[in-house]
Amino acid sequence: MLDWPDSAGERAVALRAGLVVLFWVGLAGPATLAGCSEDGFSSFADGSVSFEASAPKPDLTSSGTCEPGKDADNDGIPDEVEGCGPPPSDTDLDGLPDYLDADSDNDGVPDKIEGAKDSDGDGVPDYLDNDSDDDGVNDGDEDLNGDGKLGCCRVTCGEQREGCPEVAADACGPGQTCKSGSCEPLVTFLCSEGESDPTNDKTYGDDDGKLPSFVCRKPPEEQPEKGLKPMQFQKSTAGGWHVALELGSSYGEVAIKDAKAKEAAATFDLKGAKQAVAGFIFSLPANNSDVALTSSMIAARIAAELPDLSASSQIVSGAVSTTHDHFPTVPGTRLALTFSNAKNPPTVRDALLQTIFAPPAGRVTKLPSATFGPSSVEHLLVFQTVLRPKEGRVLVMGAVATRAMANDKSADTAFHLEDLSNGTGLATPQDKDTVECDAFVLDRVSAADIIWVVDESGSMDDNRKDIVANAKDFFARALNEGLDFRMGIAGMSSKSKGKGRFCSRQGATDDDGGTDRFLEPTEQSLFEHCVENPPYLEESSEYGLANAWMAVTRHLPRAANDPAKIRKDATLVVIIVTDEVSQEMRFGSSWNGHQGFLVSEIFPWDPSDMKIDQCTSTKQTQIDAYVKDWIDLYTGKNATHGAEAKAIVHLIAGVCKKACGSYGPDYPWGYQEIVRATGGQQADICQKDLGATLQQIISSIAGASSPAVLQYVPMSASIAVALGADKLTRSRTKGFDYAATSNSIVLIGVPFNKGDQLVASYRRWVEQEKPIL
Repeated sequence: MLDWPDSAGERAVALRAGLVVLFWVGLAGPATLAGCSEDGFSSFADGSVSFEASAPKPDLTSSGTCEPGKDADNDGIPDEVEGCGPPPSDTDLDGLPDYLDADSDNDGVPDKIEGAKDSDGDGVPDYLDNDSDDDGVNDGDEDLNGDGKLGCCRVTCGEQREGCPEVAADACGPGQTCKSGSCEPLVTFLCSEGESDPTNDKTYGDDDGKLPSFVCRKPPEEQPEKGLKPMQFQKSTAGGWHVALELGSSYGEVAIKDAKAKEAAATFDLKGAKQAVAGFIFSLPANNSDVALTSSMIAARIAAELPDLSASSQIVSGAVSTTHDHFPTVPGTRLALTFSNAKNPPTVRDALLQTIFAPPAGRVTKLPSATFGPSSVEHLLVFQTVLRPKEGRVLVMGAVATRAMANDKSADTAFHLEDLSNGTGLATPQDKDTVECDAFVLDRVSAADIIWVVDESGSMDDNRKDIVANAKDFFARALNEGLDFRMGIAGMSSKSKGKGRFCSRQGATDDDGGTDRFLEPTEQSLFEHCVENPPYLEESSEYGLANAWMAVTRHLPRAANDPAKIRKDATLVVIIVTDEVSQEMRFGSSWNGHQGFLVSEIFPWDPSDMKIDQCTSTKQTQIDAYVKDWIDLYTGKNATHGAEAKAIVHLIAGVCKKACGSYGPDYPWGYQEIVRATGGQQADICQKDLGATLQQIISSIAGASSPAVLQYVPMSASIAVALGADKLTRSRTKGFDYAATSNSIVLIGVPFNKGDQLVASYRRWVEQEKPIL
């Protein structure tokens, strides 16, 4: 349970007990904590959360002599002003007279900072007034850490503030500019960190009581849904984890027979009717140093060994990245599972754990009761893989739900699945948590230029038709997520004149596709035609890499209002759809000085570098060297195009050990390395329905294009968002969502005006790098 102090003042005493003692012994100057960081929140192994003081609480029974002209508590206010009596004044009735009390009104802001002035002219000096500016917001809810400073707004250029992002010598806080060594303006909403001025009822021009900063405060008892969101925390030393969970989660560690070193597991269930999520975490000894390979092999093992499984497909692989505490990870792997017999989510989860820890069968015991959630043959499994090389440990955290519940927009299931698999809720046992508040002024809509490079071969006919069948939903989701988007569709033609050219008309099979330009959101039907019939016929030689290169470079330099050029303010995304290795990489082929070397089979018994069941290659060094130019291009390092060509590349192609069709897809060497280097996602071309994959890709694009990028990696389940005076719900139809791949807030179906203010509060793990502004 959460142990909230009863008032802002009690909160301040709990947070700053050591600070109060310093005032008593006469040290000058306030503490320099900023924003909501280092707020004293502490989590415990039993899952409860409390405020934790950094030093023993002061002895409220202390006595001292009140003498006119003296200042016993060194707060800058003479003792006789604070009230010597008899009896001496005790405004907050805490048993400590005001002349000895560092916070006489117990509002969370020390007397030394508030002083004896009367900001609102009501006859009560600020140090005794809980609402010094009479704006309806308590002083301790405006100056959240009681330091007398506004968030991370700086006074001088390069000023470093404890608890704030570092700034360069010639930089200031967000929304400020450095001029002649000083930061201007002194106060902006962007650098406020959720704070406002307790002595000014219109800190930023509008009434402070209407600011979205209320999500940074303790929620009022009568409105528990407002304010900071409490969380549950659990840790395991044997398993090497510390996890952040929803308060309603039921957590329990399971037993593993004859457990080896690094073997451990736990479950956490959300059993509500709108949840029905069976969560898990397990630890295994690491057997390699490649997190992407580890994640792929775990997915392949599940697909091959999970009992009663009749079919599986990888919706997305997740992007290779690093965790907030600097470990290699693949978050967000999503597998669609189809069983021969209907099961509920905990039954699937329990079978998964038994599979992972076999042989022998039945090693996992003390599993919780599997009696909640609907039964179905269709389930969704999502998980994160973390590799901790020095520990020799692999951690996998995720959850299971029915696909129907995961797709139900009226349920919370999809959010819980995301929160348990995106990596934000997992840390080491030693890590602690704190709170942040990030402020934004919305000045633009999210813009994205999306380039498709589509394989037109006969083996891809059904996949192109699948994209067409999902086009309506794809466009609708993009619009609902606030995207200002355009689509460019290129093929994989071997013809030099056609490489990278976009389609803009319904034409013959081998024509040039019409004017080389992007399609607008109103041209969905033309998009559908162009996906089925990209410019020029490729003639069974899929030059995917060449066309992916040219599709970007021929549409540079960036320009505004030019349908043939990538826009200056747009996030660039490339989506490659194919079932074969790019022709350029095959032995005997070449493009632009790059000589191919991968050998393909002529008969099934021939050796091949491209078989889908290989997953690793003895030619990995050659592959990496071959695609380096592409990686440099898409990561903004190309000498000619620089940052203008920077892009996120997604891939729908073959995945490890997943065959389909007469010959099965090739293993996507070359493409895979580019996707991993650019933070993109990889999906299974063998899926019967690409709808779920396209949904994930469009959500990723919306996140990458969002102007609301958080300063730190949050525990995504803890995020609270307010737009103006309204708190938003987390929703896929009308509200907000969190995009883990870009660490951003996305507004969905929520209209806003330029200049609207948004605040996001969240908990985060302490062990992560400070951002640098």
